[in-house]
Amino acid sequence: DEWMITFEGVTKQYPDGTFAPLARQRLANGTAPARPLEGARFDGAWKVAVECPPHAGASGYRKQLVAQVKDGVLSAQQGAAGEAGSLALNGRIQSDGKALLEARGAVGDPRNTAKGLNAGTAYVYAVEALFEQGRGVGKRADTVRPCSLTFVK
Repeated sequence: DEWMITFEGVTKQYPDGTFAPLARQRLANGTAPARPLEGARFDGAWKVAVECPPHAGASGYRKQLVAQVKDGVLSAQQGAAGEAGSLALNGRIQSDGKALLEARGAVGDPRNTAKGLNAGTAYVYAVEALFEQGRGVGKRADTVRPCSLTFVK
């Protein structure tokens, strides 16, 4: 591993240096140094598209949001929380790019609901997502209706 080569270099070039004991300890334990907030590599603004095709009598719909990721935590809000048609998307992106996000909103158009819910009715569902360099994909994790999400940085 790259970190081992670096520690070996420290112990050879500076055997009595300030950090030599720590480098020898890390080499002996085989432990890499802690990496600060690896999830932060996903930080920045992301365009999010939520697409739910027609299903079980419900009309299809598409929503677009802008999400912010800071220190690996994704947050997006469309409309005022709790108002009809609103949607919030929140959750942590792990260092490997996997995320379990929460989608929370209030029904806008009742024709878009698979259960015939009234406008303004609160709903929540989980989204399983995977992020890579500047892209990500996700899907609704329940069986109420299929929905897919795309993320572009």
